[in-house]
Amino acid sequence: MSDPRDVSGPRPGHLDAAIASLRENTELSDERLARLFESAFVDTYRRLAGGDGPIHARVDLAAGTCSLYRTGPGGEETPLAGDIPDFPRQAAQAARDAVATALREAGKDRVLREASLRRGEMIDTIVDTRAGTVWYLRAGDMRVLLPPEEQAQGEELIPGHHLKVMVLEGRRRSQDAVVVVSRSHPQLLRLLLEQEVPEVANGQVVVRGIVREAGRRSKVAVEAADPAVDARGACIGPRGIRHQAITSELGDEQVQIVLWSEDPATYIANALAPATVLRVDLDDASRTARVTVESDQLSLAIGRGGDNARLVARLCGWRIDVVAPE
Repeated sequence: MSDPRDVSGPRPGHLDAAIASLRENTELSDERLARLFESAFVDTYRRLAGGDGPIHARVDLAAGTCSLYRTGPGGEETPLAGDIPDFPRQAAQAARDAVATALREAGKDRVLREASLRRGEMIDTIVDTRAGTVWYLRAGDMRVLLPPEEQAQGEELIPGHHLKVMVLEGRRRSQDAVVVVSRSHPQLLRLLLEQEVPEVANGQVVVRGIVREAGRRSKVAVEAADPAVDARGACIGPRGIRHQAITSELGDEQVQIVLWSEDPATYIANALAPATVLRVDLDDASRTARVTVESDQLSLAIGRGGDNARLVARLCGWRIDVVAPE
């Protein structure tokens, strides 16, 4: 006869097969598995047999057996009978469910750790599927989420195409965890510059500021840390090859490289390119720059929908008032 304490005794549908299978096919440690099994078996016993009190389980993973017992006031152990109908089947299913839940949580934790380690990095992904306003991308075995607020305006994504994105964070959800990325963050443009312009990567050219209206227009202010280097020319590259490599990753977005200056008037004039500026008058009290351009340059300086002047204001930190000569 089997030991009455052994609720997984040698009967058909026995727990030993479930324990052995779960042990063999999961990456969880024996210690973690034993805790999961014991908790699942105790919960199943309480549900089927009722009652309360300090019930415990002891699992022997090597033998594939489980013993249930109750602890008395003096710490003595009283074995519990193992003839509860359907206990082995339900206990085995409870163990499978517990292991599946633990594996899901472990998978979530891996994704969150990976996202934490790679926060702020640029990664190469492949466009996968769309779910409403959300796009799912793939980066190796990572599931990547591009939410609507991090998408570039008007950008059309095509499944199967490569897409460079910046890692923002990991996000835990009810069934899984995903890496949240951005196509609109200004830092993505900085990372592209570091990738394509060696002088930016090695510090010879310093990025002083970046403003973006992602998908439409961006401005990058640069300064040469090394006087022998042409900061703007380095970012544009011979025949514009570096600039083209950057803009090709951003779809239809226009990227302007602006030469930074310590003098606000000069800086603002540089930033208003491609318009030609006649003069810049600064009002320190209101922090307003009155910029004079030729009449035929007004629309160019202001930009479509005011986007050029708006970006210059954000980049330079001055309110921009563009006027024609009196």
